Amino acid sequence: MIFLVNTKQMSDAELLSEERGLTRVKLMQNAAKGCFDFIKERFENYKTLSFVLICGSGNNGGDGIELAFLLTEAGAEARVILTDKCPRTDTARACIKAHKAALKGTACKKNPHKAKALLSKADVIIDCVFGTGFHGDLPKETAELFEYVNNCKSFKISVDIPSGVNGNSGKISQGSFKPHVTLVLAAVKAGMLNYPCRDFCGELKVINIGITDRFYKEYEGVFTPEDITGLLPQRSASSNKGTFGRVLNVAGSRRYRGAAVLSSKAALRAGAGLVTLASVDEAVNAAAASLPECVFLNLSEDKDGFINGSNSALLGEEAEKASAITIGCGMGNNDSTREILTFLLKKGNCPIILDADGINCLNGNINVLKDNNRPIILTPHPGEFARLIKAAVPVVQGDRLNLARNFAVKYRVILLLKGQNSIIAAPDGKIYINTSGNSALAKAGSGDVLTGIIGGLAAQGIEPFQAAVLGAYLHGKSADILVKSGINPASVLAGEVADGLTLVNAD
Repeated sequence: MIFLVNTKQMSDAELLSEERGLTRVKLMQNAAKGCFDFIKERFENYKTLSFVLICGSGNNGGDGIELAFLLTEAGAEARVILTDKCPRTDTARACIKAHKAALKGTACKKNPHKAKALLSKADVIIDCVFGTGFHGDLPKETAELFEYVNNCKSFKISVDIPSGVNGNSGKISQGSFKPHVTLVLAAVKAGMLNYPCRDFCGELKVINIGITDRFYKEYEGVFTPEDITGLLPQRSASSNKGTFGRVLNVAGSRRYRGAAVLSSKAALRAGAGLVTLASVDEAVNAAAASLPECVFLNLSEDKDGFINGSNSALLGEEAEKASAITIGCGMGNNDSTREILTFLLKKGNCPIILDADGINCLNGNINVLKDNNRPIILTPHPGEFARLIKAAVPVVQGDRLNLARNFAVKYRVILLLKGQNSIIAAPDGKIYINTSGNSALAKAGSGDVLTGIIGGLAAQGIEPFQAAVLGAYLHGKSADILVKSGINPASVLAGEVADGLTLVNAD
């Protein structure tokens, strides 16, 4: 289990671990050992490389000194640059005392030219200056040093969090260290998921330092573990299509026929026993050609080729039989979609998943969510969510966790805020962060596939919040498998992601 925490929650976990016998010195040693193991795995030739560790005067600097010792002991060249005095916390001093002979320090303030000379020749530069307690602005000398480092061609690593980044807000100070990889100690810090901080931190690699689940009394959220696939329903030999539920997929239009096809295919691939696509004739015909497994409900259309609001009564009959309803993919943001959405939200008790125009049509009518007792799952991208809460996209991206949680709690819905490390928020404030996926999903139709997957899972009786969490994971995992097989991420199509679900269990 990987936790998402704010800086106080992390500090509390460290304190509790110390009370239970895991000393701060041991945590520092574990941190250095975990970072060293990452380096050995990432760089098979590490003994031939030149490492420069930039260390501050706190515990993060102590982590760096300990890591420098491990690299030196293993035969690699490791030099230390001190931005201030030698790390002077009690924990850091205890580690330094044991390895004083290995400490080859260059005080940056006294020898800036020598420090830059070392950095210019380094293969790998490791940032151990400020930890999660940093806030405010970087000292001028440190910012200037980092500016020089950021322009070096070396591979760059930050330990725990990039120096200059606020762990709670994700605010990036002018001149912050910009790594290729951040080796996060124990738990991911909440601010690192906000943008632009998420991109600034590079690849996130969590390092186990010995703080186990039982030490976190409070946390912001939990990252989905890979064993989440255990939530998939078992398929007994005696089961039939009725065992795995019915999805009513209200989707598509004359212009957006593909959305109807992709969402229906994904629901079937996710395991739903029966999927009924309710759409206009042209979308139904397009789906029938490639999805003979689907059931179709032809609906009348308006003059622009969108599903007409007069179809509500017909849809109501199908809604009564459904185990899950998906609505919005490719429907158009118009009065007819709004009428159908409002009607279906009041019809039946099964989970309903809203995407795209199903979400857009809530604008000006959002209280229909509060007046509903059924489970509702919303899957907005940042732009759709920004419109929903009447905020700018940068505001949403800069506070993803809190905004998603607050919305889910206020409207008693499940909110899946899409993006790298998608956030899934429950009505009780619980948060899961998805770990799977890659840039292959940045393509039209990807969201339609995600909606179908979640609908297919919910129809099978998976608890709605778990269906959203599992759906996000499977969606991303399918893309990961496709890219791992050698397909260029830019070339992956949304339909291939739906078909890739067939490979997830075998991976």
